[in-house]
Amino acid sequence: MASSSLTRRTQLLLDDDLHRACVKSLRKRGISMGALIREAIDEKLSHLQDDRAKAIDELLAAEPMPVEDWPTMKRQMIDDMNAGAVKILDTYD
Repeated sequence: MASSSLTRRTQLLLDDDLHRACVKSLRKRGISMGALIREAIDEKLSHLQDDRAKAIDELLAAEPMPVEDWPTMKRQMIDDMNAGAVKILDTYD
């Protein structure tokens, strides 16, 4: 990431242990605190994207589920919603 593209400033507070661990790492690597934190954020966000992509791939690769025809499915969904509503109403008796 080029420093010329850095346009937003953020302040955060770290506890002593986390700050010491960051300082140890940045000194060992010869980078700034800001660079270390930006790397950590980039890594975390890329893992989130990877996890979402993996979940989508698994969903798309799953075996098709047998389903009824639409009128039957619609009736089952309505029946299930009504059963849930009755269950909720029964708790107020």
